[in-house]
Amino acid sequence: MVSFKETYEAIKADITKGEKNFNVECTMLKEGMQTEVKMGAKPHIVIIDAPPGLDGTDMGPSPLLAILGSIGACIIAVTKFWSKIMNIQIDEMKVFSRGHLNLGALFGINDEMLPGYDKLEPIIRIKSPEPEERIKEMMEKVYTHCPVITNFNGATPLNYTLKYRKSE
Repeated sequence: MVSFKETYEAIKADITKGEKNFNVECTMLKEGMQTEVKMGAKPHIVIIDAPPGLDGTDMGPSPLLAILGSIGACIIAVTKFWSKIMNIQIDEMKVFSRGHLNLGALFGINDEMLPGYDKLEPIIRIKSPEPEERIKEMMEKVYTHCPVITNFNGATPLNYTLKYRKSE
């Protein structure tokens, strides 16, 4: 198994070693709003669903909760990377991801409203023996280098392709 340091040094020596493609397969299931999500080569399988008030079976988090989980998990992962890069000790860390939206926009009741989160506010708690200024410096690096934050801040265009097949 390759360590973080080995990966970091390889990419530092040749930036093209950092190029990766990720693919996730999502399959609609028959129950409620369930979607089977297969991720990675292993594969990791997660059920994404919705609560009963939105025709779900509540067998997994909603896509909106998965977004909040992805934000928090990415902040933690990127913080771990930067703590290694900057040699900063972190004893404890939690991210409380908060988001606000109005379902009326999702349902097309008000097309002037954003049909997604209009606020995303992660609260990051870190316990460390390091001075607060070093933690703030590291978190600036995390915020400006976290891929999920980058994507949610609109840096990446999202274009879809539709492939239709008529059923019989």
